[in-house]
Amino acid sequence: MGAINDQLYTLYEDNWDELIEELQDVAENQPDPQPTNPYLLYIDKEEEFKNADIRVMVFGQETNDWEGAPDKTIEHLSKVYNDFFNLGGCWKYGKPYWNGVKKFKTLLENKYPNKKIRFVANNIVKIGVQERGYGRPDSYIYDVERRYFSVIQEEIRIIKPNVIVFFTGPDRDNDILDNFGEVSYTDMLPFTQKQLAKVAIPKVAFAFRTYHPMSLQLQKLTEPYFNAIINAIKL
Repeated sequence: MGAINDQLYTLYEDNWDELIEELQDVAENQPDPQPTNPYLLYIDKEEEFKNADIRVMVFGQETNDWEGAPDKTIEHLSKVYNDFFNLGGCWKYGKPYWNGVKKFKTLLENKYPNKKIRFVANNIVKIGVQERGYGRPDSYIYDVERRYFSVIQEEIRIIKPNVIVFFTGPDRDNDILDNFGEVSYTDMLPFTQKQLAKVAIPKVAFAFRTYHPMSLQLQKLTEPYFNAIINAIKL
């Protein structure tokens, strides 16, 4: 592993045993739904990533299961992420979120053909649930994450994206608040702040929050929203 992944490993290792113990305790003592494994990041080709002109971190909401019961190792989950995102498994997944991210990636690359662009995929809620469709985890799972795995700000410090896009929708602004504290939103006319906004994130040049790609697809608004974000990125 290189410097970025070494730092991510150290970040995740802190409190790891307690985190897994707490998640397993929840799984044993709470009714369904039960927690799945944390969503760990891994950067492929670190030097290329560090030297990219545009480093984009996209945020979804949470995983739709992630390797079943919460008993996997950091090494295993890092490899799962690498296979799923860096090596392209997500593009074969066929779900609206990943179709939307791929569309955004393609539009950005077409807009800036002379820029070196790299992506990393994150979730605003890092621990989802096992064997259930989409949906925010119950409070007894989310509370464990907040106590033992509040890592998003550190992930950003280590990875240093200069663009962040929250494809989380306005209903998840409280999750952004939980992770970043007080944040300010700025209108991007002609859209309302609920539809699309700039977000002030320390040491990140550009950050935006808009709807989940499935919602944009249903409203047939994907390209107008994506192009507004892309046109606002000046790097």
